Amino acid sequence: MRKGQEARLKRLTIGIDVGGTNTDGVLYDTETRSILSSVKTSTDHADYRSSIETAVGRLLQSASPGEIISLNISTTLSTNALLEGKGAPVALALIGYEDFPHIKDEILREVSPAALLSARGGHNGWGKERQALDREALLRFAKENSGGYFAVSSLYSPRNPLHEMEAAGIIKAAGCAGVTCGHEMARSKLNSVKRTVTAFLNSSLMDVTERLIGGVEFCAASHGLRCPVMFLRSDSSLVCGQWCARFPLETVFSGPAASMRGAMLLGGVKNEDAVIADMGGTSTDIGVVRNGKALYSKEGAAIGNYRTMIPSLEINSIALGGDSSVKIGEDGRLAIGPERVQPYCRASAGEECGYTPTDALASLGIAAVGSSGRSLRASNEYGERLGLSAIEFAGLVRKEVSERLREALAQSGEEARRICVGAPIAAFARGDNCSVPDDAAIASAAGAASSSLSLDCTVSILHNFFDGNFYAFLPVSQIKGSDLESVLSRSRAALEKYLTEQAALMGFKDVSAGISEEYEYIGREKCLSSLAAITLSGKVIVHNV
Repeated sequence: MRKGQEARLKRLTIGIDVGGTNTDGVLYDTETRSILSSVKTSTDHADYRSSIETAVGRLLQSASPGEIISLNISTTLSTNALLEGKGAPVALALIGYEDFPHIKDEILREVSPAALLSARGGHNGWGKERQALDREALLRFAKENSGGYFAVSSLYSPRNPLHEMEAAGIIKAAGCAGVTCGHEMARSKLNSVKRTVTAFLNSSLMDVTERLIGGVEFCAASHGLRCPVMFLRSDSSLVCGQWCARFPLETVFSGPAASMRGAMLLGGVKNEDAVIADMGGTSTDIGVVRNGKALYSKEGAAIGNYRTMIPSLEINSIALGGDSSVKIGEDGRLAIGPERVQPYCRASAGEECGYTPTDALASLGIAAVGSSGRSLRASNEYGERLGLSAIEFAGLVRKEVSERLREALAQSGEEARRICVGAPIAAFARGDNCSVPDDAAIASAAGAASSSLSLDCTVSILHNFFDGNFYAFLPVSQIKGSDLESVLSRSRAALEKYLTEQAALMGFKDVSAGISEEYEYIGREKCLSSLAAITLSGKVIVHNV
């Protein structure tokens, strides 16, 4: 190895986005922040690993395995598994909810556990034990359902997780495939129903996610990659495979998160406002950037009818994509979507298909996708019903899609510049304020490649006006004291220690945590006697350079 060559061998990342239609890959230079090469291949829904393996293999034609410092994956696997009902059965243990049947009923309207236990235990809002934990009932429940997946939710566990932690220990000792505790998903926030649903869904995804992770790691090893395999979360940050296996639900909206980050990279967004639209085969995702930062959802990720506590970007999805079904109504008007169909140009002989915006672009010679001849014949057949030629009909479809995209962007309420990404969007994005950056077709893979590992945690400090003490509720402990500065100092130190320990578990030891504080007062006067609460928000970021 020549002198100075070693530095070059540790600066590239591979980003892979497994989408509904295509799997995109990018080879990314972390020093120059540039894309060196990209690939696009069809997604095999029966075997995601094969799609990833194909993309990685083609990208490594432009780099040696020793140059890759990270393989970053964005996938729709979690979303699809939930929407298609393919999650694993989960046994649910509820602790301390006997006196709150309305909460239990609401939980059971959201999820259908394979087995259910209602046990004594739980805490109050100040973290004090309401009832002793019924360990015998938990042990029987664990043995009856051993070998399966579990979720545990205890009353007020974000304020004191001890009963959940002890219950999880009993379940693990009896033998289980995996268990999720509500406090692990809550990020210090109180909402019994959301917390329980989030833990339940997380456990249901462990099996399918573990198989994906194993497949990707095997793929990486087979190509000689010795770098970490990372997965994108719904907030556009990266986590390692071990973390993803424990908390697979966090990846549920990794696709839109990747496209947002990729669009910001390709569009050169810095400290400014922007509206970003990513058009794929099935839908168009629209997000907003303010002062260079993507807006987050205050309510947490929503998957179908499920409401969760998973942090995610604020994304508005509309059923408009390159593979959206195009039909002619009885009144002669076009109906586009929401169904997704196989375009004529990509359909195999005998395969069911339908007319799509992709067929319109193929007919117009704008997109070189499959057989443009089949698309042109379909355009002619559809056009005859409206007295139009094939080219006129294809142009009408393009105009209609462009108008719907314009309306969706206008509904964002933002006057900022609009950055449009995704394979088909360049043909439809119109207007003085719209821009389509280079490499827009592989924005999601670029976002995955350029993402960073990030861990965050929130600590609530509440002022108890009855005893005069301040209570800090940490992830696995509690700090109590009458001196605010002492409680704050100890809480900051404990939060930083927790975050750096979590990063170390992923193999990252040289990190530092940033902590911000937000104060909440009762009334207008801001003084110690009116101080109600303090929120400490900590974050650790490990950049991929």
